[in-house]
Amino acid sequence: MIFSFGGGTRRLVLIAATVLTLSLSACSSDDQPADDPTATASTSTPDPKAADEAAVKDLVDRFWDTVVASENEGNTDPKQFAGVANGVFVESQLATLKRYKKIGLLRVGKPVISDVEVTIAGDSADIKLCKNEDGWTAEQDGEPVPNDKKFGSAPWGAAATKVDGTWLVTDVRLPPKGSKTCA
Repeated sequence: MIFSFGGGTRRLVLIAATVLTLSLSACSSDDQPADDPTATASTSTPDPKAADEAAVKDLVDRFWDTVVASENEGNTDPKQFAGVANGVFVESQLATLKRYKKIGLLRVGKPVISDVEVTIAGDSADIKLCKNEDGWTAEQDGEPVPNDKKFGSAPWGAAATKVDGTWLVTDVRLPPKGSKTCA
């Protein structure tokens, strides 16, 4: 035997996969010959700006997942922000988490994030969104912290920078007045 895959079942699966691949490639050929100058390519080049916008929107999701987990669990390890955020925000967030831990405070639930807008300019991105923390409450020493104030959805903003091909939140700030409205 030339190839040994450790058993007849693996060999059968490999043969079946090969036959399937060959039969699918034979069935999916175009009617035009490969050397036909009128043939058009079936794939298009992805728009780099659209790809960056999608990557930054994914970053927003990962950023809020990380912030919520850090505040809900009281995690003060800076490694949790690796690949998500860097700079002053991380230092500030860790200081807040340490204060929360000192007084026995944990957040409960999560904010509602909506209406995410991303503007890309080279390796920089401006992020604007609406954040509603009304359902993101807190507990101190296991007891709910009373809070009757409901503020609803409010503008939130951040800057992101592409570093070595990875988008990172590098600053958190309020969007300029009037540039983002939230219902």
